[in-house]
Amino acid sequence: MKLKPTLIIVLSVFSISVFSQKPADGKKGQLIGLHFNLSDFKGSATISNPAKSSGYNSIKDMSKGISFSYWKGLASTVDFSAKLNANFHNYNLIANGLSDKTEIGLELEPSINIRPMGDGARLAPFLTAGIGIGYYSGDFGAYLPAGGGIQLNCNNTTYLFVQAQYKFTLTKKVLGDNLFYSIGIAENF
Repeated sequence: MKLKPTLIIVLSVFSISVFSQKPADGKKGQLIGLHFNLSDFKGSATISNPAKSSGYNSIKDMSKGISFSYWKGLASTVDFSAKLNANFHNYNLIANGLSDKTEIGLELEPSINIRPMGDGARLAPFLTAGIGIGYYSGDFGAYLPAGGGIQLNCNNTTYLFVQAQYKFTLTKKVLGDNLFYSIGIAENF
């Protein structure tokens, strides 16, 4: 009877060690992720013009969204990521000064992420920068996202990402500057 518990313990230890090994080259593998987003268009105005401070939106007043992401390690401290964002906001208000309904803005955002610690670290802060293009209320717009985040390495195959970015718009009549917050999970495939 002692053979069964011993066998279970050995198999458990073996399976844990298999899933907790670092990649041979020290780089993150290919990941697919799902993220939940918040966009604050009011807070970005406060940052860019503090004299006319209008404050920040509360979480319930921020525009919500969802993202799908792809991550790939380029080096042990550098990753490439690409996000496909779907954000729910009244983009028509920005473009035309009209306030009629909430619409879906679709964005494609490739970025480079740089960490001071290697990918094997359990908790690693990172800086991110990229370029994005989006489709809002029938118009295309471009922006530059820059910010930072924290990567939690759960077992070298599952990662939790928390990010904050400032999106500098390149097309003011289509998209306003905004603060962008994201939390998500990505899994190695």
